[in-house]
Amino acid sequence: MRRFNPFGGKAQAGLDGRTIDVKNVKITVRNAIAQGGFSCVYLACDALHSSKQYALKHIICNDSESLDLVMKEIQVMNLLKGHANVVTLVAHDVFDMGRTKEALLLMEFCDKSLVSAMESRGTGYYEEKKALLIFRDVCNAVFAMHGQSPPIAHRDLKAENVLLGLDGAWKLCDFGSTSTNHKCFDKPEDRGIEEDIIRKHTTPAYRAPEM
Repeated sequence: MRRFNPFGGKAQAGLDGRTIDVKNVKITVRNAIAQGGFSCVYLACDALHSSKQYALKHIICNDSESLDLVMKEIQVMNLLKGHANVVTLVAHDVFDMGRTKEALLLMEFCDKSLVSAMESRGTGYYEEKKALLIFRDVCNAVFAMHGQSPPIAHRDLKAENVLLGLDGAWKLCDFGSTSTNHKCFDKPEDRGIEEDIIRKHTTPAYRAPEM
């Protein structure tokens, strides 16, 4: 990690319109396509080949815990790189900005999420064959995660985290909530700590029963 301002000039809230190097990939940031509390996802294009598009996730890390989550997300995506049903991490970098650290995750661009795909279908239902194809692709990604050593649990499986790739495959994304913590919590204090972690990093409506 190095300390400098990769974004040029004074730090601003957004990256729109800037040209940035993410490791060895030079990109031009276009516009924000999704936003969270401490992160924003932008549409970006290759600075030399403008027809090549990416998704750029910009994350502000205010403490060591949030930085650890980013590094875990990067590690998991690198482990799963090359899988047809996992969003590909093209390049990443972490910058020391002084009081905070900022991470850039450059990923393959996916045209839409499962949520937007379902919304666009109106009141109609998916045919059983199409629903099973989506389910199969998600299961393939989860199977790959569970096949790691140690096995990786995603812990935030939901329609918002399933994206449609330009190759037509459905792909799993957002690996910031993953865990390899496979143990039985016998002590109340240990259960309380783990429950706090689960509440903080997962979505209530999509939690597995054991969580």
